[in-house]
Amino acid sequence: MRLAIAAGGTGGHLFPGLALAEDLLGRGADHAVLFLGAEGGMEQRVLPRYGHRLTLLPSLKGGIFSLDFAQKSIRMCRGYLAARRALLGFGADAVVGLGGYASALPVLAGWGIELPVMLMEQNVIPGRTTRKLAAFADEIGVQFSEAGTYLRAPGKVKPVGNPLRKRVAAAARTAASRNLKEGPAPEDATLLVLGGSQGAQFLNDLVVKAWPKLSKALPGLKVILVAGREDEPRTAAAFAAAGVRGHVLPFCDNMEELYVEADCVLARAGATSLAEIAAFALPSLLVPYPHAADDHQFHNARVFSRAGAAWLLDQKNLEAERFVQRVVDTLRQPERRRRMAQAAFDLARPEAAAEVIDRLLKLVDRKKFPKPPSGTDHERRTPKPPALQAGVA
Repeated sequence: MRLAIAAGGTGGHLFPGLALAEDLLGRGADHAVLFLGAEGGMEQRVLPRYGHRLTLLPSLKGGIFSLDFAQKSIRMCRGYLAARRALLGFGADAVVGLGGYASALPVLAGWGIELPVMLMEQNVIPGRTTRKLAAFADEIGVQFSEAGTYLRAPGKVKPVGNPLRKRVAAAARTAASRNLKEGPAPEDATLLVLGGSQGAQFLNDLVVKAWPKLSKALPGLKVILVAGREDEPRTAAAFAAAGVRGHVLPFCDNMEELYVEADCVLARAGATSLAEIAAFALPSLLVPYPHAADDHQFHNARVFSRAGAAWLLDQKNLEAERFVQRVVDTLRQPERRRRMAQAAFDLARPEAAAEVIDRLLKLVDRKKFPKPPSGTDHERRTPKPPALQAGVA
């Protein structure tokens, strides 16, 4: 299969695409992948490191369905034609859209040339692009089954999970088996703090502010904080000034190494972070980004909270004292921690990448070799050879 992957803009849209590419290419040399992204997106910086072929299209950030559509119409037409040329030139057999503005034009172009199209939606509340493009998809793979209630696409929604790269899934299997075991509270626990691919200044500041109480309640605690490239220098200086035990990273390409070290996670509620937290069977404290579109991070976090896998904390009313108490509740109560780990693992689908690729291969086969209609109606429409029509054996 020659698969076109439309992904980019953020890590949440890009890294599942890398997982799909890895799974497909691992199945043999007769498969190929083309990434289609937007000019100026993080895909332009990240994908070359993986050696994947990338075609950049005009950015439609802000949405092709926004009120200023007229101002974007020329760019949209040019982008659509560029996407169409890229798909035809690559000889694509199928298109998968990972959501966000970077996937819109390739999905429309794929539908226009009658390729099988699959959309991926990682959040409980589907993104605007996914909602608008649902009519053009053959299938829509979701991480949360609740997403289906927001999509007018009966029969298309498939609960497949959120694809993880192979090395992440492999590390998760080992770490999950450890985290699910009964045992005493860890003496030197590690709190992993994630703000997503761009970092989260609120979480960075929360840890620094809470450190005096945290270190007193949990003397052996260590913090690993992924601060984001822009906020890393400031946060590292604040860590040093506050005497926080641990270290600050601007970004991490090998997140599985950090998850293996972690005993608990403080994070936003981005879909990819949640998929990884679940696969590693880690208890978490989730502080949804309050300005996310349609408040989708809150709805993601609520699924984990209701399952008993996470504490759901409201940024607006979150004080350092309450945050510290929740960390202590998690790390000082072994049975509570194990139950949260199990609840998180129950939400995991670590083999999502393989399932999505399997579904895409089936879509391609159905498109290439459609089943003939069954029954007498087909027989009536299909002319018999002349000899049989004359009754000759």
